[in-house]
Amino acid sequence: MQLVDYLNGMWYMICLPSLLCGLAISVEDIRSRRIPRAWIATGCTAQIIVNLIYLALQAILFAVLSAVLQCALALVKPGSLGFGDVTATLLMGLAVGMFGLFAVVFWWLAIGVVGLLWLVLWTRFDPQKHTAYAGKTPFAPARVAAGGIGSAIGGLF
Repeated sequence: MQLVDYLNGMWYMICLPSLLCGLAISVEDIRSRRIPRAWIATGCTAQIIVNLIYLALQAILFAVLSAVLQCALALVKPGSLGFGDVTATLLMGLAVGMFGLFAVVFWWLAIGVVGLLWLVLWTRFDPQKHTAYAGKTPFAPARVAAGGIGSAIGGLF
C-alpha cells in the first residue's frame, strides 16, 4: 500500500469508477447480452482521471515530505545545505514519489550512499579547488543520481 492509502484509509475509492461502470455494464449484459461502448469509454476515462489525480497527489505528498526533511537537516547544521538543495529534493521527490513509498525510502538510502561517495570523490578530485567555490561540494548531482536509482528500483516493484 502507498502512503496515500494510509492517509485517507479509503484506498477502495480509487477503484470506484471502474467498479461502478463494471456494475452498470454487468446489469446491461445480463439484460440484453450487450455491453455498451459508451459505458466502457466513460468508465475508462473516469478511471484514468482518478488514477492521474491519485498519482499526482502521491508524488506531491512524498516530494513535500522529502523537502521538509531536507530543510530540517539544513537547519540542524546551518551552512551544510542550501535552499537550492532543498528545492532540488522537491524536484526529484516529484519524480521518485510517483513510484511509491519503497522507491522514496530507497532514494533516501541512495542519497546517503551516493552522497558519501560523491563527497569523497569531489574532495579528492575537486576541479574547482583553485576558485571561489573551493571546499563547497555540490550535492545536486548526487541527489539526482540517487533519484534515478530510486526511480529505477521503484519501477521494478
